Amino acid sequence: MANPDLPVPQTATPSIRILLVEDTWEDARILQGLLARELGTAFDLRYVDRLGAGLECLAEGGIDLVLLDLNLPDSKGLETISRLLERAPSVPVVVLTASDDEASVVQALHEGAQDYLVKGYVQVYPKMLGRSIRYAIERKRAEEEVRNAHGQTEKLLASIPSILIGVSPDGRLTHWNAIAQQTLGCDPAQVLNRPLADCRIPWDVPRILEALATCRTTEAITRLDDVAFTYPDGRQGCLGFVIRPIRSNGEAQSGFLLFGADITERKLAELERTRLQEQLVQAQKMETIGRFAGGIAHDFNNFLQVIMGFAKVIRNQHGKKSPELVSDLDEIINAANSAADMVQQLLAFSRRHPIQPQLLELNQTVQEMTASLQRFVGDRISVTLVLAPQPLPVKMDLTGLKQILMNLSSNARDAMPGGGRLIIRTATVRVEADRLTQHPPAAEGAYARLSVQDTGVGMDPKVASRIFEPFFTTKGVGSGTGLGLAVVYGLVRQHQGLIDHETAPGNGTTFHLYFPLQSAALEPPRPASGGASTADAPGSRISANGQRSKRRILVVDDKQAIRVLCERILREGYEVTTASSASAAMKCLAREPFDLLLTDLKMPEVDGFALIEEAAKLRPDLKLLAMTGSLTVEFEQRLSASTFPCALIRKPFTPLMLEEAVRRAL
Repeated sequence: MANPDLPVPQTATPSIRILLVEDTWEDARILQGLLARELGTAFDLRYVDRLGAGLECLAEGGIDLVLLDLNLPDSKGLETISRLLERAPSVPVVVLTASDDEASVVQALHEGAQDYLVKGYVQVYPKMLGRSIRYAIERKRAEEEVRNAHGQTEKLLASIPSILIGVSPDGRLTHWNAIAQQTLGCDPAQVLNRPLADCRIPWDVPRILEALATCRTTEAITRLDDVAFTYPDGRQGCLGFVIRPIRSNGEAQSGFLLFGADITERKLAELERTRLQEQLVQAQKMETIGRFAGGIAHDFNNFLQVIMGFAKVIRNQHGKKSPELVSDLDEIINAANSAADMVQQLLAFSRRHPIQPQLLELNQTVQEMTASLQRFVGDRISVTLVLAPQPLPVKMDLTGLKQILMNLSSNARDAMPGGGRLIIRTATVRVEADRLTQHPPAAEGAYARLSVQDTGVGMDPKVASRIFEPFFTTKGVGSGTGLGLAVVYGLVRQHQGLIDHETAPGNGTTFHLYFPLQSAALEPPRPASGGASTADAPGSRISANGQRSKRRILVVDDKQAIRVLCERILREGYEVTTASSASAAMKCLAREPFDLLLTDLKMPEVDGFALIEEAAKLRPDLKLLAMTGSLTVEFEQRLSASTFPCALIRKPFTPLMLEEAVRRAL
């Protein structure tokens, strides 16, 4: 039955009279909005939710086009098209349904539908619905005119806003409308009455001929998508065709009509959507890996602290008794140091490793590193510089830049086992907004480009798509950690830069790194704040009666092994008390005075930052020293913003490092 609640635009000028047969009210509302947007006020819409009601409307006349859903309460499937065309064979039908099934498309067109649209697509691609409606009406009108009078058909075909081509049964072109001429750049005089295969039309001739042969054999409508062609200006494009066989008086085939449209924009939009989706998935994957890497760093460093710390303590206390024990402990310490380096690389990848940016001239810095890079890659590889003529001021962490170049050089060296060339280039470029979709931290503007090229074996697309993932490596077991390029990726992103690469098997690899150009120098770095120095012995103080006593240290960490280790290291020179939480530490501070608070920053319930604030308020003379296994940028900023001076030591540390940090803090 008709639904009067759907708003219908009223027009005083001639309009397209559309009958919408759709049983879902919400879909009908969406389609009405799309029609209003794409056709403006040049249409009148009548809406029914049953085929029976639609047939009644068609019987009344005055309908130019039917938008038809195939799933209706009183009719389903292709039978719906047949029943509708039996009632009004001259009215064009555009199927509009949720199913994106190629077989259904072919069957619907075979039953007489002018077009087959998927509801989800018409919402994504602008003008698709309006274009389909106009084309459907014009195609149907053209078919009627062909049946009635060939002369009138020629006049009508000249005005249809789509490619329209006529082909005779023997393959000669009989019609070539203005849109075909405009799109393909061929004048009618060049192609009419000539064999299609010999016309040199700039499209995929074999596919067109194959589709015509199929249409001739099956005597059915043939749909042809993705036909490559060349615009008159040399650009590449894509056409879509529907090929319909023509019969004279219902007898033998008299030729074919090719109804076509330039679908280049639609195909480009589909490719762009696919590309953006792949970039989004890759970015989300890298971000997830980064969060995971940064998240485990604190706990992993705590484990390393215990291993390394107790190994050092045992070595210092018992090493003289057994050289073999010293050797074993050194192996443990070396392994722990290697693991600690790996954690630092993971933090660099996850952009949680603090950096100290300063103003650098990129050309000069690269030149200064050339000799060390040449020694690093060896004599069989030559290092060549091609530097920009103008200065390239960039704001970067010097250590980070050196690590980037060393890691890329290491990757290049491994790609050239038989020797080759390592070429480092610099240049200035401008990065526009359309390049930033896969580089969220970066911003549009002027950049210094640092390119590192090797003449090595190159990579295939499958390998190249994963090179920045931590622990991904093509080397054998024990030959690499797979963190080198991951660290480069993290450092570049941390500097608000961009990174991409060019590679192919046998053609080497080039990494392009982009860093924002700077116009002003940085402020000189501020000296780190710390506790006041003292002339007293590091671990002692002189009381009012002149007696020397040990200084008192309160160690706070939720990990028992860390507390025990710190106590073991410091107990010879200091009086050490331990606490497992911030609340326990505050109780100790309330009961008795201490000279130094040594606290972990990351603890459950109340963290070290809050403890530092409360302890300093309670004991203004208390010296503060924080320790952490994951010094993120956020942690560093919170420490810098604190009103109470606090020194810092990073885990894992050695006994000597802890003793020195305590001495400095006191």
